[in-house]
Amino acid sequence: MNRKIDIAYIISHGFAARMLLQTDLLGRLLKKGYKVAVITPGKNDQNLLDYADKNHIDIIEYNPQSSLWTGEYMRLRKYLFEDIRNNTALWDKHLRDLNTAKERSAYVTIFKIRVYYLIHLFLRAVPFLRKLFAGFERRSLKDPVADKILQDLNPRLLIATYPVNLPESRLLYAGNKAANTNTIIHLLSWDNITCKGYFPQLADHYISWGDIMKQEFIEYYNIPGNKIFNTGVPHFDLHKQVQGSLEYKSLIQQKGLDPEIPYIFFALGSPYFAPKEIDIVEWLAKKIDQKDFGELQMILRPHPQNLSSNAADTILVNRLKALESKNVAIDWPKMLESKLNWSMQLSDMFEFAHLLEGCKLSINSGSTVSIDSLLHDKPVIQPLFDADETLPWWKSVKRVLDYVHCKKMIDLKAVTVDNNYKEFEFEINRFLRDSNYQLEFRQNARYQQVGLNDGKATERVVAAIESCLQ
Repeated sequence: MNRKIDIAYIISHGFAARMLLQTDLLGRLLKKGYKVAVITPGKNDQNLLDYADKNHIDIIEYNPQSSLWTGEYMRLRKYLFEDIRNNTALWDKHLRDLNTAKERSAYVTIFKIRVYYLIHLFLRAVPFLRKLFAGFERRSLKDPVADKILQDLNPRLLIATYPVNLPESRLLYAGNKAANTNTIIHLLSWDNITCKGYFPQLADHYISWGDIMKQEFIEYYNIPGNKIFNTGVPHFDLHKQVQGSLEYKSLIQQKGLDPEIPYIFFALGSPYFAPKEIDIVEWLAKKIDQKDFGELQMILRPHPQNLSSNAADTILVNRLKALESKNVAIDWPKMLESKLNWSMQLSDMFEFAHLLEGCKLSINSGSTVSIDSLLHDKPVIQPLFDADETLPWWKSVKRVLDYVHCKKMIDLKAVTVDNNYKEFEFEINRFLRDSNYQLEFRQNARYQQVGLNDGKATERVVAAIESCLQ
């Protein structure tokens, strides 16, 4: 068969689109003479359409129909393959499913969860049975539509960005079977290995963010080190590009703030992880308005999940709007209507990078914004407490302390964790006085996470892909 495509990238999430489009990674591959295609469930995503039209990239839609079985199986599989009791992210999902079902008096769901957990305990006692389930799962990934796409494209490389996603696993399965195709996993986020559960399909090669992710590939999947390329993160190159820029001054002025007064950047998480974070935000906004920290302003950035059309949190949005003042402004993520979760306009990442460049310190509850902030050498505070309430562990933000990817940042002293309002206020004042406090720890953590902060991660990804092609 005549080969049609050199590289086929799978984009099933808005963050993967950001990773590939923001610094023109796909365009750089095209300029080197490679033929590139994108496989996605979101063919009508405006970012993809505009980029594909400009660069003459084929977009292939792959959006297999989900069913009750596929949805329920994705709930079940963590009980089949994972040591959920020792994986904080999966154990808190188990407890949340169980407790919320009890609150709804959903007895069928409670019964299923308990049966799944009994199956899990049995498989831990008789581990060889897991191999039988793994064989069943591999067979269930076979999809004639995925096979046909790969046959038509016949790519030299198929690259997945979110392999825990069932459609991506099906495409990887088809790519791993194809005689003329090699596969790569190029993860879109830092928590995918430790939090999302075992990937249904692996690959021939891997592109990692840095040493930490590389070691996780080795630890969790026994991947040989020579199959892993450390590159950094393509869209993080934008942080280097805005270094030293004063563009943030015009941006905050557009938001009604004074460009000559320092400001805090507070990136909110999802209420799923930090249900009382908005209470802390309101407390801090009041303190700032009262000048308790002297001349200080704050920019609040809600999580994209809270603005998505299918999961918008109206109450949270209204509480944020009520905080706007001459000292507090909102940086609303620039969302797109798309089948790709959290897809945002390309300009959003540039504004985000500029606002981080200008801030005095960055606050979040354990999100990737911690790493974004380190790329600007900004102090990072994480208020991991539930305001004035005591919540059960599975609902409390305190469980973030036990997430593997977050714990590594804490152990490296990349972030400062506060357990109450008193500590929070103390640390804010300390970093406002001396933003270089513990800078060497933050820089070391940054290197462990993403390698060199030289703005050349995109180039290294291109080089890794070329190496695999050769």
